[in-house]
Amino acid sequence: MENNKSFAEFMNESTVPQKQSSEMTMMEIYVDMVLNEILVRHRKEQLVTAINEALDSKDQDAFMKYSAELNTLEDTHGV
Repeated sequence: MENNKSFAEFMNESTVPQKQSSEMTMMEIYVDMVLNEILVRHRKEQLVTAINEALDSKDQDAFMKYSAELNTLEDTHGV
């Protein structure tokens, strides 16, 4: 897997700076939610691919790392 960033790093780099919630319109909130959902799903796909590659190569350290991140992602976002 080419991108070995943590989910938090991934989200911080890919999201635009947030306005104060009182300043956001409903459309901006909806767009933000949709974009975040896309990012979470994409990261999940990346992690599943990385886990499968780690299993194929019998790389226990990588498997544990990516599995832990996937578990955190699923716990946090319910994906």
